[in-house]
Amino acid sequence: MATPTEHLVSVDGSGVRFPCAEGDTLLRAALRGGVGLGYECNSGSCGSCRYELLEGEVYDRRPDAPGLSARDRRKGRRLACQSEPLTDCRVKVGPTTEVATHRPIRQAAELRSVTPLTHDMSEFVFAADTHAGFRPGQYAMIMLPDGQVERAYSMSNIGNCYGEWKFVIKRTPDGQATSILFDKLEVGATVVLDGPYGHAFLRDRENQNIACVGGGSGLGAMVSIVLGAAALPDAGAWTVHLFCGGRTERDIHVPEPVAIAGRRLGALHVHTAVSDAGPDTVAGPHFAGFLHDAVLDRLAGSLTDFTYYAAGPPAMTDALARALVLDAGLEADRLHFDRFC
Repeated sequence: MATPTEHLVSVDGSGVRFPCAEGDTLLRAALRGGVGLGYECNSGSCGSCRYELLEGEVYDRRPDAPGLSARDRRKGRRLACQSEPLTDCRVKVGPTTEVATHRPIRQAAELRSVTPLTHDMSEFVFAADTHAGFRPGQYAMIMLPDGQVERAYSMSNIGNCYGEWKFVIKRTPDGQATSILFDKLEVGATVVLDGPYGHAFLRDRENQNIACVGGGSGLGAMVSIVLGAAALPDAGAWTVHLFCGGRTERDIHVPEPVAIAGRRLGALHVHTAVSDAGPDTVAGPHFAGFLHDAVLDRLAGSLTDFTYYAAGPPAMTDALARALVLDAGLEADRLHFDRFC
């Protein structure tokens, strides 16, 4: 039986049950309990975690979430990532799996340092009391000190026993979260980290030829993938292409750990692209154009030889998916990214 501070969630027709603590979401509680539900963004935007509530009562954190269509709402569908059970519940969901990665946990973490990388992008380093358990390429939810603002950010390091979580974060104009992170959060401040989450993590047995495509602050997740490949016992057999993109040259940054990782990898090729390089602009060493076009140009003739990891604005990941899967014929399960909107 669930404790008085928990509600029991039963998955209809499966015999699967898991407890959900007060204030937790149905999705996160399931993952903490080892029950794998379908999801991507964890913020109500993608719609991957739709379900039906058959019995019980839930609080909807985001009633206007774009992840539900008008048809979904007419059919009574809800989003597991935005539903907080208020009673014991019975739900109808898609197929469940066993969580094959680290189960997410909530913990306090202290801001240890902030290092500027570009004019609007910095690396934030947090330290928690327990080890940092996650797969390269995953993300965590950061609840800021006001207790009202929570955002998803990908880790830019790899799992470690020091409890260190690093994030490459790009300032968003008028962004509620980044205005706190960049302007108000001081070293020594405490946040709540909830993670890891995400499916776009390094598959170390899938293919040793990989391409990592990071637009904007999506660079952080791709650096994590590169570092993860370099940490493998067979790193010398891996060929890695890292693509970094920005609007202009001042948006481009290749972190120093990437060069260090290159010493262990069989081959590491770094490509940069600037999208605002018009006919009168000199792109210099960078590819002039969109990041997905840089991938098509640099890997021409061998596009389907690679497994791809991507992180960045939805427009970038969507364009990459169309170019690789629809146009080039890449198998869909060879492109990994988490959809953030």
